[in-house]
Amino acid sequence: MTEPLPPGLHRLGVVAPFGSYLREIWDRREFAVVVPANDIRAQNMDTVLGQVWHILNPTVMIAVYWVVFGVILKTNRGVDNYLGFLVIGVLLFQLTQRVVQECSAAVPRNEGLIRSIQFPRALLPLSSLVGQTIAFVPALGVLVLTLIVTGEVPSFRWLALLPIFAAQALINMGAGFIAARLGARLLDLQQILPHLFRLLFYISGVLFSVDRMISNETIVRLIAINPMYSIITAARWAVLGTPCSPEVGFSVAGWALLLPVVGVLYFRANEHRYGA
Repeated sequence: MTEPLPPGLHRLGVVAPFGSYLREIWDRREFAVVVPANDIRAQNMDTVLGQVWHILNPTVMIAVYWVVFGVILKTNRGVDNYLGFLVIGVLLFQLTQRVVQECSAAVPRNEGLIRSIQFPRALLPLSSLVGQTIAFVPALGVLVLTLIVTGEVPSFRWLALLPIFAAQALINMGAGFIAARLGARLLDLQQILPHLFRLLFYISGVLFSVDRMISNETIVRLIAINPMYSIITAARWAVLGTPCSPEVGFSVAGWALLLPVVGVLYFRANEHRYGA
């Protein structure tokens, strides 16, 4: 008969109960906050403008998209406030893309730490999620300022952005866990993801109104399954008052509830192999 272990310890090679795993993550939560916050603070420190680039980068990117797709290609037809429409789509999409891409590299980038210290590996993708969310805060300021400058008046409906952002964070977390496990073995994933996101970008209604540009109902319904389309559409409804069907709300809620559970279970099932 094996002797019982002291509280908080478990035998090597034996998967700890899920409740204990979550408690370990909570006990070490500072790792997932302090480390990415310091990394974000250190970014661009060797440049002339320093932290200002956290605001300049999304601003310049939005300007480029607006000139190309709004002014030159005229994809803005049927949209009253195209600049606000564009800002919401691009920034929210970029947040998810950055989270997933960072998570895909979380395990390979920290192999030395994994081999030297015993800790819940889920902290690595969680750290990437927190870091990219912190980096998004200046872009959120750009979003709000753009909406006000373009004539949007804040209303109580804007408060709907809070649950929408929370749902996106949960979706990002689930997708990040899946990408972290895949990226742990498939190093080429970091090269593949930008191309996959480029495809997703164009089928998420980031640059144009899907309802106005696509007449085929089947294609529209297929696009609506895409969680990024649902998040962006819900956010545009909250601040611009654009149409948003009940199906979009169900899609956001469904993805936000399902994907984190699937993601963390999928990531944890292979935890003993990370760094091996």
